[in-house]
Amino acid sequence: MSTAQPLRAALVGCGSVAQRGVLPHLSLEDARQRVQLVAVVDTVAARAAQSAQAWGVPAWFTDIDAMLAGSDVDLVLVTTPIQQHFDHAMRAIEAGKHVYVQKAMTTTLAEANDLLVARDRMGIKLAAAPGFDLFPSTGKMRNLVQGGALGRVAVAYTYTLGFGHEYEPIRKEQGALNAIDPTWYYRAGAGPLPDVTVYALQLATSVLGSVRKVTGLGNKLLPQRTWRGETIDIEVEDNNVVLLEFSSGALAVAVGADCVGSGMNPWGGLGIYGTHGALEVTEVDGASGYPTRFSVRRGGSWSVAGGGATETAIALTDCPYLTPEHLQLEEPHLYVDIMELADAIVEDRPCRATGEQARHVVEIVEAARRAIASGETQLLTTTIGEPQPKST
Repeated sequence: MSTAQPLRAALVGCGSVAQRGVLPHLSLEDARQRVQLVAVVDTVAARAAQSAQAWGVPAWFTDIDAMLAGSDVDLVLVTTPIQQHFDHAMRAIEAGKHVYVQKAMTTTLAEANDLLVARDRMGIKLAAAPGFDLFPSTGKMRNLVQGGALGRVAVAYTYTLGFGHEYEPIRKEQGALNAIDPTWYYRAGAGPLPDVTVYALQLATSVLGSVRKVTGLGNKLLPQRTWRGETIDIEVEDNNVVLLEFSSGALAVAVGADCVGSGMNPWGGLGIYGTHGALEVTEVDGASGYPTRFSVRRGGSWSVAGGGATETAIALTDCPYLTPEHLQLEEPHLYVDIMELADAIVEDRPCRATGEQARHVVEIVEAARRAIASGETQLLTTTIGEPQPKST
């Protein structure tokens, strides 16, 4: 919906995802009718200044506190490296601003708990990426599972492979906007699990619900990488296999790794296998990560007669925010998340890209890393819809 006066927003973090996604989307006229960028923030002064100039943003800063003190904004969009999400989101919340946080929301469960406590105390809205419930296929798959189309779910599988931030074109050229340092991705708190496996975990929990146990294995095959002639020492496992036990009793495998991906299974896809049928995502939109096609095969196990198969296709434009103009740009799911926050503010309702689910996924990632380090299965303490905990 549109408003007479657009919401005033500040963008904190002018790196790769902001340049490829947030800034281009918010420059289009339909977005500007709802959200007006009035400030950008980046610790690299040249990047902040050039971003403001390139996209017609009135003010730029190198410090979030200076921006909060010097700008009149309604919401803050946090697209900094994962390790900085908590600090920047908390500063915005404490200033009374609504917040959008890129994935993963935080690096630890304790940080996620504190963010949601602060959100409720300050009475602001928080949207956390990626919001799979904002795309229609997620609800369709969940309804089939909950409606018993597969019988009782036994196992599931999802994966995200083949990603190395140093290979992005936006990091290969010269200048503040085209030589963006990828080193943060390989430091503690980042890596494949919170940065890319988060998509698989968000989708799986959106469809199958909360997880109660986690274990995992990981390895580091490339202890060093290079970018622009400099060596990057890798501080996190670059290949991870995470085993999940859902509250329903279903078991799942989630793979997140920096290696060559599958030519058969879609990146970020999901397969769910039950006593009376199977559901498999057969197509994922590469720009957004949204599942756009899935099949359901009923029966066919050793004990159940085959019941045929059906296929469901969902157009990207079935999401009302995704007009053809926005579908020409990269990272359209970021725009959907931000518009969901804007509408939640205007309509004074909870965001559907919930902090509770993002917190649960943060705990899954943190528990997986403990399991990899200790060899012990970890019990989770949160659920997707659990009441807010007290601050730690």
